[in-house]
Amino acid sequence: MGKVNRNFKASVFTHLFAEPENERGLYNAFSPEPLPPDTPVVDLTLTDVLYKDRVNDLAFSVGGRLVCFFEAQSTLNKNMALRYLIYCGRVYEKLIDNDELYSETRLTIPTPEFYVLYNGIRPFPEKETYLLSDSFAVRPDGEKPLELVVRAYNINPGYNDSIVRKDDNLNGYVAFVAKARKFEQSGKDRSSAVEAAVKECIKEGILTEYFKDNASEVVNMLAQEWDWNKALEITARDAAREAAHNAAQEAEQRVNEQWEAVVADKDASLADKDAEIEALKAMLKLQQGQ
Repeated sequence: MGKVNRNFKASVFTHLFAEPENERGLYNAFSPEPLPPDTPVVDLTLTDVLYKDRVNDLAFSVGGRLVCFFEAQSTLNKNMALRYLIYCGRVYEKLIDNDELYSETRLTIPTPEFYVLYNGIRPFPEKETYLLSDSFAVRPDGEKPLELVVRAYNINPGYNDSIVRKDDNLNGYVAFVAKARKFEQSGKDRSSAVEAAVKECIKEGILTEYFKDNASEVVNMLAQEWDWNKALEITARDAAREAAHNAAQEAEQRVNEQWEAVVADKDASLADKDAEIEALKAMLKLQQGQ
């Protein structure tokens, strides 16, 4: 089975929130203690050196005390804690001088926070937590040797509205995706649906300046993003079918092996009985001859 190519242009989500002030606003929507407007925010999002594409959606430091990771997804992924573990290590490599790791003095590092924002069409609860330890092959009874906690929020209309409404960009992004999906479901092709959603958002005053400045890029980005998600779904479906096929073959092989073992055991038992019968016959002939 071929692998899906991960290299594609930035998503609308990453493009919209790429500026530090927008990242600050996004964090404030989920934080119980909003950051002051002058809190320094530094973008740390990972990029592919060769393709200049983003590897993850968003990563940024907040006031030098926090490192926040955000991923927007329209497909479900139970491996986000593991993916974030990989992203986190690479981000901290950018923050820490390698020589300092060998110092006797304990380093103080920014505290990480991990978020997933889900806006797909499959059922998903208002909030769900993913733990890295859930993926461990051996579950420790006591203290976990390593843990990473991901908070996943459903941001579809009607879910977590009190959070979404805290930030105009996030609220506008949610409304835009819902409109694009509505137009596509009405029968428009993907590009036309996104174009119609952009026009409607501008008309209704939703992210007006952003869409006026980036309308064509938004159409291309969302179309590519949804094509990617569709490819992911197909790949996951094919993988599930392949796994089910392999499991069925393994089960059939086990049944055949068990059947062969039963037959062999039965044949051996019959052979033993035949030998016993022949021995009895021989003894009977001897007795009759006497």
